[in-house]
Amino acid sequence: MIWQTALAKVQADGTPHVLVTILAVSGSAPRVGGSKMVVTQDDVVDTIGGGQLELLAIQHARQILGGEQPSEQHIEHYPLAATALQCCGGAVTLLYEPLGLSQPDVVIFGAGHVGQAVLRLLEALPVRTTVLDARTAWLEPARAQHKLLLPEAVTVHGLTEQDLMQWVPANAWVFVLTHDHLLDYRLIAALMQRADLRFLGLIGSTTKWQNFSLRLQRDGASATELARVQCPIGDGGTRFKEPAAIAIDVVAKLLRDISKADLPSQTSTASSDSSAKEAANGKRISKRQLREQVPGLFR
Repeated sequence: MIWQTALAKVQADGTPHVLVTILAVSGSAPRVGGSKMVVTQDDVVDTIGGGQLELLAIQHARQILGGEQPSEQHIEHYPLAATALQCCGGAVTLLYEPLGLSQPDVVIFGAGHVGQAVLRLLEALPVRTTVLDARTAWLEPARAQHKLLLPEAVTVHGLTEQDLMQWVPANAWVFVLTHDHLLDYRLIAALMQRADLRFLGLIGSTTKWQNFSLRLQRDGASATELARVQCPIGDGGTRFKEPAAIAIDVVAKLLRDISKADLPSQTSTASSDSSAKEAANGKRISKRQLREQVPGLFR
């Protein structure tokens, strides 16, 4: 597989990855400028020349993916003899482009009319989408990165703890939009026990939630668990009931909520990135040094 194919695949799948590019070459080097490879936590596609240089680049890319290095685009300079113990005698400057690292997970139970409309809106946005449904005919056309067929056992007995861990990651934004109220109930009864979800929404009216919450209380749900569920979903300020209108309302609120939730973490991320930058300063090379060692890089 070449890097273009791999890049399209990991972006379609929402897999965090780093695109590594040879930005400039001085002297003799294994590959020419513009050569690229795609690095994920589990795979490497294409090559920037192999050897110790490529090993160092893969290690650095995976440190970025693991949060041990700054997650913004940056360059690193490698004199091959001194840094990579390669006898080519040249120097290589690499560009690291981290992509898809901080995408929120949106999990939708139900690939019906509203679920399809929500997924169409999310398709062009930087989020990872998963849709689950027991109906193959509805699941196939859904525009989600991950599609999972709900087994019959879930529709009859509800979610197990293993199902929850496998299908719904921590910090996910979860919507229950199925065609079946009994399935809605079983899903909500299991999902509301998860304290690590960013959001749990149930499609339906205020009356539906009143009936659900009364039954959930009788079945042992606590006030804390009930408070984790939002029903109706969206802002509810529209008179339109078409699936597309509901989807616009839901996605608009989702984007605002994600943005608000990201604000505290941005400060902490900036602080950790700053620390990582300071730790890496001994390894980084200045722009002046790059200009001297790689003529033509800055014009």
